[in-house]
Amino acid sequence: MNKKLAIVLMGAAFFAGFMPFVAVKTKWFQPAAVQANPDILVNLDQRDLKRLDGLVDRFNRAQGDRLMVISPTIDSGPWIHDVHTDGTEIVWTVDNTRDVYSSSKQKQTYTCASVEKIETSERYVLQLSKCGDGQNDKLPILDIDKNREH
Repeated sequence: MNKKLAIVLMGAAFFAGFMPFVAVKTKWFQPAAVQANPDILVNLDQRDLKRLDGLVDRFNRAQGDRLMVISPTIDSGPWIHDVHTDGTEIVWTVDNTRDVYSSSKQKQTYTCASVEKIETSERYVLQLSKCGDGQNDKLPILDIDKNREH
């Protein structure tokens, strides 16, 4: 094999291996509508965390809001969270029917009177409480690893 052909093939192999990394980092894989819509959260990064903070803040000021969270997964389908509030109650629906490995595929809806974001050293957890008849329950509904926030 001549040297020029070997160099061209090595360059092509490098770009073929490097392009998926670039696509993920620059979010080429996301439709433009998802990138432009602040009410659809797919990355659970800093921007999405600010949007979730806004949801909690608006709820605590008795204002309405709506958003969708599509939880990214590595080896199965996403969990889709559909959230809406009128400022007095929050309705949070979790749909895991697209997750191949879920043992019980279903849509579960929670109607609650309280939502808060709890921060630990490793995670952010959105927690619902005062749901249905159990006024003192605490339900961790969305868990975000701090390593994902960048």
